[in-house]
Amino acid sequence: MIPTTRLWAVLALMALPMMAAGFFPGLGGLVLALDLLVVGLAAVDLVMARRVRLEVHRHLPSKLSVGVPNRVEVQLIHRSNQAVQVRVRDDVPEAFTATPEEAPLSLPPQSQTRWVYKVTPSRRGKFSFGDVHVRVRGPLGLVYDERAFKAAQSASVFPDLRGASRLLLSGAALDLVNLGLRQLRRDGRGSEFARLRDYAQGDSVREVDWKATARRGKPVTRVMESERSQSLLIAVDAGRSMAAQVDGLTKLDHAVNAALFLAFVAVRNGDRVGLVVFADGVKTYLPPAAGRGQYRKIVDALYSATPSLTYVDYLALFKELNVRLTRRSLLCVFTDFLDEEQASTMIDPLHRLARRHVPLCLSVKDTALLGLLRQPPPGPEEAFQHAVASELLSDRETLKARVSMGGVQMIDVQPDELSLAAVNRYLDIKARGVL
Repeated sequence: MIPTTRLWAVLALMALPMMAAGFFPGLGGLVLALDLLVVGLAAVDLVMARRVRLEVHRHLPSKLSVGVPNRVEVQLIHRSNQAVQVRVRDDVPEAFTATPEEAPLSLPPQSQTRWVYKVTPSRRGKFSFGDVHVRVRGPLGLVYDERAFKAAQSASVFPDLRGASRLLLSGAALDLVNLGLRQLRRDGRGSEFARLRDYAQGDSVREVDWKATARRGKPVTRVMESERSQSLLIAVDAGRSMAAQVDGLTKLDHAVNAALFLAFVAVRNGDRVGLVVFADGVKTYLPPAAGRGQYRKIVDALYSATPSLTYVDYLALFKELNVRLTRRSLLCVFTDFLDEEQASTMIDPLHRLARRHVPLCLSVKDTALLGLLRQPPPGPEEAFQHAVASELLSDRETLKARVSMGGVQMIDVQPDELSLAAVNRYLDIKARGVL
């Protein structure tokens, strides 16, 4: 039984006759009668609240996405003949943020009511929801009857695949600009002829096929496409520095989301895509292959990838890739440059790899450190933190410059820009025929 605000207010008012009874002993019996009346009314209210018949069911999506709001629906079936007021709260996993955490609802007689809220998972993996808790208010408004409805349910949290899903549903999968992703370049700047189509506003004059235009009597554009069946290997760092939180997600989660979007676009373009997850050694390796089945293997491999609190052995990674990666490939390495001593070990082997392949390093900016530098330090402790952050970012920029010197391309962007930047650079490399 949970007292309501109304019951607490009544009890507070009861303090007045109790104080008066101290001066007028004859009022003692009246005070006792009032107390018994309030207790009796609360008991009656509780009994009536417990007579309310409810059924509660939770409906979860088959897959939840990390770092984004996911819709959860709770269905309340009211089988009594009187309207009732309730408060609903769901037991969500500790790694989830629920919005809102609870809600007041009014249930009409003999009705079905749906409560929809959003959960934002902060990690990938398997999690369990607990019971659904419902507080039923009595008709007198004095007490709540709290009930726990058994609703244990497992949930799988996957990387954020919304970008890939939108691309899959698009009627023009190669025309990425139509998806509203304005930073994506339009595919079709490659070297292989694809088809002819009617001229559209915005087409370059150089793309006009004049012979076809003369035959048809109207402007015709020649559509080119990038060479297919090229090789792309995505390498994802799962070391200790990737466990750092940036904008609500770990750096590893940002890398996984971008890697999956990049893999999806590459598979749709007909390229062969592979994956390697590494830390103090190679954890997972999928040789480059084509087709949707390969994309599903990549999703399954990255679904369970978690950061290891160990150093990153770049030498072991590039030594193994030097043996396994025999065909010239675009090598996209998602990693971090905040630990200069650790990351500097990648420079020489990466430069050697650049003689045979096209290496591309991708990382996210540390927004917390950048935000710290934008504000003047108010005290000595903050001034020390400011100096450390400045030194870390300076070392990071120096390391990035050293990596770029040996023909290695670099991308270092805000976390929410990583996916688009990776796909843009991939399309640009294909369009320029570098592979």
